[in-house]
Amino acid sequence: MTAVRVRTLDANGAVDKPDKLVTEEPMEIRVHGPGQQPSPLAVTMRTPGHDFELAVGFCITEGVLGGVDDLDTVAY
Repeated sequence: MTAVRVRTLDANGAVDKPDKLVTEEPMEIRVHGPGQQPSPLAVTMRTPGHDFELAVGFCITEGVLGGVDDLDTVAY
């Protein structure tokens, strides 16, 4: 979340007040097998948080992993 100031308008005029914006950031997903160096698979935009779940779900959905049993570790 990013803190910002916004101006709202109503019948009484303009009022400045604090607000929050949801931010998006890119995340690169890299994969590797035993004894291999990690290689880039994809870059996805996401709201920060739950990065590991997103990466694993992406890999399963795209067929890179057959399921969670095919996964050894997840790390930054």
